[in-house]
Formats: sequence, structure tokens, C-alpha cells
Amino acid sequence: MPKPVLLKRLPKLLWRPGEHWPFMSQADRDAFPELAEEFAVLDAELMETFRAFDNDALEAQNRFRLLQLLLLVGGAVATVLGTVQAALHGGALALGITEAVLAGLLAPLAVAARSGKSHRRYLTSRLKAERLRSEYFVYLAGAGEYASHDRGERRRLLGQTVAAIEDSEAGS
Repeated sequence: MPKPVLLKRLPKLLWRPGEHWPFMSQADRDAFPELAEEFAVLDAELMETFRAFDNDALEAQNRFRLLQLLLLVGGAVATVLGTVQAALHGGALALGITEAVLAGLLAPLAVAARSGKSHRRYLTSRLKAERLRSEYFVYLAGAGEYASHDRGERRRLLGQTVAAIEDSEAGS
């Protein structure tokens, strides 16, 4: 039975990279045999770096979502425990202790979520991955700085551009 769509989007406690999808299917590549050398260059020079940033972005996104989900569920459970405690006129010591422990566990999660490190890491890695994806197609089209150079010079320029993107700060 397939997993409901809503559950597919839930973050995972132990994130692992999924299957990588190529930018262009093998059938599309085969339709353009004159670009076979360019595809080989792109696979060698760009794809490994792209996958690293793509995986990093997905992992950071999962962590961000997991923190948010834990805060929401934990806050809801603490609220329910407080409501039950109030309904019992404060007579359930076990509920009070459970609520205090839960609130104590949620505090570091709130600090981690507020720092925004996961969100910044996601944005930075996603930006770099998408810049690399863009560069893939600019190189393939022979446009931009790749327009008027021979294959060796184009490959050198691609390597420099990939390195520059890899070393760049977000937004630059």
C-alpha cells in the first residue's frame, strides 16, 4: 500500500540521501550524440559537486522541518498536559513532572530552531546547487563565457566556475 502523500513530506529522524535524478535522461542525451563529450565533461567536473550541495541542502531542510515539527508536537503535548493538570485542579504530580520534563527538553530545541543554522545551511547549499544546475545548461548550450572558446578552454573555465561557486558565500 502506498504511503499517503502527507506522510511522505514528514521529516525523517535519520536522513539518508535518496536517489539522484539526472538533469537530462539518457534518452535525451542519446538524442544528441554530438554533445556526448560535453555530457562527459559535465559529469566529471560538475555533477559530484552539485550532488554534494544538493544532499547538504536536503539534509538541512529535513533538520529544519524536524525541529519545527518537534516543537509543534511537543508544545501541543505540553499544552494538553497543562490543560489536564488544570482540570484536575493541580492534583496530579506525575502530570506536572512530565510537563516540566517535556518543557525542559523543548527549550534546547527552541534555541536551536531560533539560531536558524539549519535554515541558513539549507539556503546556502540550495543556492549553490541551483547555480551549478544553471551552469550545467549554460555550458551545454555553449553560451555566456563558454561561447567563444575551444573545448579545452571551456573545460578549464567550467572547472574554475565550479570551484568559485563551491568556495563562494551565499548570495555572492
